[in-house]
Amino acid sequence: MRTTGQSYAAQGQARGAQMRQMAQDRIAAIQDKVKQQLAERLATQFNQINQVWTQHFSQMLDRYTAILQKIQDRATAAASAGKDVTATNAAIQAAQAAITSARAAVAAQAAKTYTLDLSATSTPVTAATSTPEGQGQIMQGLKDAFQTLRQQLFGDLFALRDGPMTDTRTAVQSALQTLGQIPGVDQVNATSTEATSTNQ
Repeated sequence: MRTTGQSYAAQGQARGAQMRQMAQDRIAAIQDKVKQQLAERLATQFNQINQVWTQHFSQMLDRYTAILQKIQDRATAAASAGKDVTATNAAIQAAQAAITSARAAVAAQAAKTYTLDLSATSTPVTAATSTPEGQGQIMQGLKDAFQTLRQQLFGDLFALRDGPMTDTRTAVQSALQTLGQIPGVDQVNATSTEATSTNQ
């Protein structure tokens, strides 16, 4: 019997809840209150960083979409004036596809959650954790888990920035360059702008 996607999701949610509880237990076992509060803040900041980055990427894609619309408008005006805009239209379609792909990648990244994984640390939370050695083991386990989670988060964000987001910027720039290669396109758009303002 195959495991369905829903049961995989349920397993993932259960594991995430278990990991969060384990992290909370470890953090609660820290006797130094300053260190405990710092660990609590760090445990939540990874998801906040992910949210800030993905919102920034979404805003960039909105700007790329607006720029591409202006390119499309200029290409339409050039086509009305009898110019060959075949290459420009192809570049616009490629840029639109890149934007669509990047939006899906950003949405997928925004949906990710980053939870401390302390399953690799073998120190159980018991009375022994109150000893200096036990406290040291807890702090080391948390430090290692924080470093691993940070590497995972920024690895994901940099892959998105250097992959789909860069591809989209390049595609939009290509569409703009292709538009600029149409002979007399600036004169066509200047005339079109004058005609529009006269008619208003």
